Parts: sequence; C-alpha cells; structure tokens
Amino acid sequence: MRRSALIVRFLLAAAPAAAQEPIRLTLTDALERARVGHPAVARSKATRLSREADATGALAAYLPRVSAEWSFARTDDPVAVFGSKLRQGRFAAADLALDALNRPAPVSNVGVGVLIEQPLVSLEGWSGRRAAVAAADAGRFAEARALQAVEFDALAGYFGATLAAARVGVTDTALTAANRILAQVRAMRREGVVTGIDEQLVLARVSELEAQRAAAAADRLVAEDRLLLSLGEKPGQLVVLLDSLAPDLDGGGSGSRLDLEALRHGALAAGANVDRVRAQRFPSLAAFGSLVWNRHDLGVLGGPRHWTAGLAVRWTPFRGLEDEGQIRRARAERDLAQQELAAAERSASAEVRAAEARREAALAGVAAADRALDYANQAAQVAAARYTGGVATISELLAVRAAEAAARLARLDALYQNRVSAAALRLARGSDPR
Repeated sequence: MRRSALIVRFLLAAAPAAAQEPIRLTLTDALERARVGHPAVARSKATRLSREADATGALAAYLPRVSAEWSFARTDDPVAVFGSKLRQGRFAAADLALDALNRPAPVSNVGVGVLIEQPLVSLEGWSGRRAAVAAADAGRFAEARALQAVEFDALAGYFGATLAAARVGVTDTALTAANRILAQVRAMRREGVVTGIDEQLVLARVSELEAQRAAAAADRLVAEDRLLLSLGEKPGQLVVLLDSLAPDLDGGGSGSRLDLEALRHGALAAGANVDRVRAQRFPSLAAFGSLVWNRHDLGVLGGPRHWTAGLAVRWTPFRGLEDEGQIRRARAERDLAQQELAAAERSASAEVRAAEARREAALAGVAAADRALDYANQAAQVAAARYTGGVATISELLAVRAAEAAARLARLDALYQNRVSAAALRLARGSDPR
C-alpha cells in the first residue's frame, strides 16, 4: 500500500513537467508572435483605431443627419390646443367661439416625426474632416513603425536568449575540459610526476567555472523570460530556439521612415485643425426637411401628415474671444508639430550614421573574434602538448584554456552584435529589421 502511494505521488509530481511542451521558435516565428502579443502592440493599435473612428465621425460634414421622434402631450393652453386641433384635422367651427378659444377643454396630442438635415456648406466640418483623415494616416504610420520596433525588440530578445544559451554551452565545454585536466593531473600525481599544487590549481579553476556556469544558466533563464514576455507569452515556459547566431552579412535595406511619415501627417492634421478653428467664424448652410403625423390618441402612426422643407444659415460672428483663444492654441500645436518633425528628421539622420558605424564595428568585431579564436585554439593545443611533455606548468595550461574559453565567449558576443547591428541599421533606414 505504501509503495502504491509513492508511485501515485511520483506520477502526480511528474505530470506537469511531462504535460509542458516546449515552444519551438524560429526567428520568423518569434517575430510573427511579437506582432500580435508584444505589450506595445495594443497601445499603437488602439491609437490607430481611435483616430480612424474620429475620421469616420468627421464624415458628418458631408452626410445627412436623420432623426425620429415620438411625443405625447396633454394641455389646456389656448395656443397649444388651437395648434394641436389644427394639426390633427379636428378643428371645427365651434372651436372659434371666444369661450372655446379662451378656455378650451384639455386635449391630447401624439406626434410622430422624421427630420432630415443635409449640410451644404460647412467650412469648419470640411477642415475638421481633413484634420481627422491626416491624423488617421498618422496613426496608421505610427502603428506600422511600432510593429517594426516590436520586431526589432523580439529579434534582439531572440538572439539575446540564443547568446545566453550558447554561453552556457561554452562554459559547459570549458568545465568538461577542466575536469579532463583534473583527471590527467591526478593520474600524473599518482605517478609522482606533479605535485599537489597542480591539483589545487585545477580544482580552483573547476570551482570558478562552476560558478560561471551557474551565472550563465541564470542569465539564460532571464533572457528566455524576457523573450517570452516580448512575445506575449507566460514566462517560465520551455523554449527551443531553432536559429543560430550565424553572421548576417546583409548591408541593410532602406525605405521611408514610417515614424517620420507619422509626424508629417500629424503636422498636416495640426495645420488642418488651424483651418477648422478659423472656419468657425464663417456661416454654414444646410437643408432640412421633416414629416410629422399628429393624432389625439396614443396610436403610433396615423392622423394628418404635414411636411416642412427649407434652408438654414447658421452664423455666430462673435464668440466672446473663444475662437481667438482656440486659434492661438491650434497655431501653437501646429508650430510644435512642425518643429518636432524637423527635429525627428535630424535625429533620424544621426541614427542612420550611428547605426552604420556600429554595423562596421560589428563586422570588424566578428572578423577579429574569428582570428582570436583560431589563435586561442592553436595555443591551447600547444599548451596541452607542452604540459603533457613536462615543459609547461599547470598555470600556463590553465591560463591558455581560460583564454580559449574567453575567445569563444567573445566570438559569441561579436556574433550577437553583428545580428543586432544589422537589424538596427535596417530599422534606422526605414525597412523591417528582419
């Protein structure tokens, strides 16, 4: 019975780990997931949708407005009674008597009407529509640029996690080599070839590598969780990254900077908003028409029908300086948008220059790291042979092995900088970072 209970407990403990399938990701998979799940995506999408909604609402300057109304009233007001009976078609000769006119009996009136208003000339509405359309275009460009930035963040996170995993592998390789040296030293010590000092030095190196391995494993966990968060995934899941840190030799594409396009359309929107505020000083023209049914009971339709059609000019020549304040504010916002655009254009030029410089440095770094690793490998082989032959000391061998491991780590860092710098250059030039 006790054995069965232990088996059940073991199966329950193992079930969650067995049920967890690793997330297998290529770089393309990661970027596609980031375009949907990255925390920054929702904000840029919401901004774009709200601006598009404003642009749709601004169509009211061109489209008719249709409204319907149902009303019920009961009154003994002489004027209202007189009008209600006329609308209902129930006015009779007896209603013209002075007593009936002055002291009418209460009447009920149910009115059902449909009203249509069609703007004809609305300078304020037309300018507002132009401002809203420009702002919506700015929102679309800003969202597209945000998706590019999201892809860059995911790419950096993907290769950051790849780098962290590779650093663990390099440390494991160095630790395995150190343990082999330790076994060799112990064998040579038993033969009386070396002293205990050699063994102590190797043990110190093994302990150092074990600490480095623990730190590298922690860095890997952090990097993978950071990648998962950028993809909108829950941290702590198993991740298998299928693309390696192979050198990216592409010089980087070019295109229109979408963030600058967003600022340009934002400046256009601010200019159109100035025109909208100015247009408040001019009159507007609209056509209107209505159909109304009136009856004395609570029916919905029925009774005499009456129609009205006409034109209406609306003009408020003086707004108590409210319009002047709005114009000044709109001008200030327009000037600020233009200044921000000019500053962003200068900053974009500087970003491209910096990205090109970092790209050249990264390419040179990869070439230098390859040469350094080749030299370190040759030195490690020579040092191992010299120590075995009793020519070199254990300190020399361990120092050369440490330099070899450092060269491998430096090459990984160079490859990471190579991939990130290539993506950064493409992003700075206005194209997708992948």
